[in-house]
Amino acid sequence: MMNNNVQIKDFVFTQYLNDEEIHFLLEFDNKQESVNKQIKVAEDKKEKVLIKISDSKKKLENDPRQLRDFINNSESVLESIERIYSNLNDLLNLYRDIEKLFLIVAEKSDLKLENYNFEQDINRLKEVIKKASSMEISINIDNEKNYLIVNSFLDKTLKYNFNNEKNVDFRTLNLDNLQDNLVLKIYEKRVELPYTKKEVEDFLETYPDNYKTVQDVIAKEFMIHISLFNKHPVLSRFKEAYYLCRTKEMMSVFDSFNYAKSIMFRSEISSYIIAACKSKRQLEDYIYCLENNKLDEYKHFKIIFNVNPLAVK
Repeated sequence: MMNNNVQIKDFVFTQYLNDEEIHFLLEFDNKQESVNKQIKVAEDKKEKVLIKISDSKKKLENDPRQLRDFINNSESVLESIERIYSNLNDLLNLYRDIEKLFLIVAEKSDLKLENYNFEQDINRLKEVIKKASSMEISINIDNEKNYLIVNSFLDKTLKYNFNNEKNVDFRTLNLDNLQDNLVLKIYEKRVELPYTKKEVEDFLETYPDNYKTVQDVIAKEFMIHISLFNKHPVLSRFKEAYYLCRTKEMMSVFDSFNYAKSIMFRSEISSYIIAACKSKRQLEDYIYCLENNKLDEYKHFKIIFNVNPLAVK
């Protein structure tokens, strides 16, 4: 540990280091202690997440959609915690490099070696300090995002069953007259996602104990209360983008997580748009049309607002 401030202020260091670098070294022990405390916090969070995962899966056995959502959320939360660990350990390793270089310079300075090139090792020390200072900033930003995902998961209660509004009329639908519905409809209180006949048939076949009719599938899989998208739009974008990549595209946890994090703060992309996409390509096409002011050319599904678009996020 570098707890000898007199050494840091010795001539060798003050001659070659600027004030910021000297301040970094003076705060070095506090920095290491802070990172170790953050690792302990992450460990406590992980334990709570694992307990919640174990308890909650049992409650969702009879709700396929919520169970799939929960499994995806669980994966992404565990990945968030692993990213936190990785970030903090990378920083600790860099701190160790700084400590080694510092001790080399300090010890050789005490020995007053005539042929020792202080400037060479000092320059290496300066480079690593600069890298660590930059890493501290980037890690703080990234871990804020990761903790946003983790804390939301821990705070969230399992209660988003949607009771259909009386004016939703799909009572006459059955497999004989069912057709593809490639329209995203946004109402004041609900979002109706596009679906294909094959999707509905697949759900009936995959979950025969949970879905008995076409209406069951549409109501539980493709009709969602709008508060799920609007209450926490950043987290909703992350969740829907992760679900899109992981469940619909069967991408890896790593790639799904990275893509979802790249999307989560893009406020111009509504999370119900992401939920409506059947593939990453559909979403990328939407983003292209959005960025180039060509939404009228988007062909994968229609978007109908039955409420003021400014009222939804």
